[in-house]
Amino acid sequence: MKRVLLVCAAMASCGFGAWSMLVASRYQALCEISYFSASAAEIKHCDERLSELGGR
Repeated sequence: MKRVLLVCAAMASCGFGAWSMLVASRYQALCEISYFSASAAEIKHCDERLSELGGR
């Protein structure tokens, strides 16, 4: 049982790491901002730029 929990925790950690890297790199490349330290207005502006480019 401990092994299953450890494997699940490791998989969740790897999944979150991959997700955060993809999200952060998208905003860094498109708008030169850090997703995790940007304000809501900056993220909204970046999302608008992405939609203008046909990214969504």
